[in-house]
Amino acid sequence: MIPVIDFTSESVLDQIREAYTTVGFAVFTNTLTSNDQRVMHRWFEDMKSFFELDIETKKQYSYQAENNLGYSIMGAENVDPTAPKDMKESFNYNNTRMPEELWPREVEGFKQIGLETIRIADDLTIRILSKFDTILDTGTTLVDAHQDPYNTTRVIHYPAYTGPLEDKQMRIGEHSDYGTITLLWQINDVPGLEVQDLEGSWHPVPYANDGVVVNIGDLLQRWTNDYFVSTKHRVVNSHIDQTRYSMPHFVDPTPGTMIVNLRDEPSKYDPIESKEYLMWRLAQSY
Repeated sequence: MIPVIDFTSESVLDQIREAYTTVGFAVFTNTLTSNDQRVMHRWFEDMKSFFELDIETKKQYSYQAENNLGYSIMGAENVDPTAPKDMKESFNYNNTRMPEELWPREVEGFKQIGLETIRIADDLTIRILSKFDTILDTGTTLVDAHQDPYNTTRVIHYPAYTGPLEDKQMRIGEHSDYGTITLLWQINDVPGLEVQDLEGSWHPVPYANDGVVVNIGDLLQRWTNDYFVSTKHRVVNSHIDQTRYSMPHFVDPTPGTMIVNLRDEPSKYDPIESKEYLMWRLAQSY
C-alpha cells in the first residue's frame, strides 16, 4: 500500500521514514499554497494545448540528448530496455539550461508559466530534502547539494489507444528513476501508475486531488547506502482507452557533487560524480 501523507502532520517525519525505507513512494497532500495550485492548474491546461498541436509543429522542439530537453514523439523512449517502446509523448524543460528555441511559441505564456512550475517544484523539493536531512541526521547535506541542481521537468501525454499492442508493451515499462527524488503530479485521475514493493508485488498509486507523488531515485538509494529504497514502477494499460497526463520533476544534485555514503556504516558503493552517473543512465533509455 502506498501511503498518503499530510505534509503538515506532526508525525510527518515518522511517516516519511516508514515510507521511504520500505516501498520508496508516498503521496503528499497540503504541500502548496492556493496561488501555487492555481499556477499548476493553468500549466496543466497549457500543457494539454501543446500536445494538441500537430506533430510537425511539435517536432520543431525535438529532444536534444546533450541537454535532456525538448519534445519526444510517441515511441522515442523505452525506459525498460527489454520491452517495446513506451506509449507516450513528452516534453522536457528546465529553467537554467533550456535553449530559447525549445520553448514552444504556439501556446501563449507557455515559457512564463513553465518557469513558474519549476520554481514551485524546486521550492517543494528543498522542503522535502530538509526533512530527509533531519531523518538521516546529515545536517543540511542534501539541501546544500541541490542549491544549483541539474533538475529536469517533464510533461507526459499518454494518448487514448485502442489498437494492437506488442508483447510486454506498456504506457511506460517498469523502471526505477535515476536521480535523487522525483516529484510527480498526476494531472488527471486516470489510473495506471503502479509500484513494486520489495517482495515483488505491484500496488496502484492512489490519486489525491492536488497531491504530489514523491519517490526515491537510484542515486539517493546509493547515497544512503540502501537505507532509502528506490523501487520499480510502471504505467500499465488498464485504462489505455483513456487519455492520461502527468508531470514528473526529476531532482538531481548540483553537477560535480560526489555521491559518498551518508550513513555511519561500511559503504556498499564506490563514490561517483552525480552528473556522470545521470548521463550514463540516460544513455541507456534513448
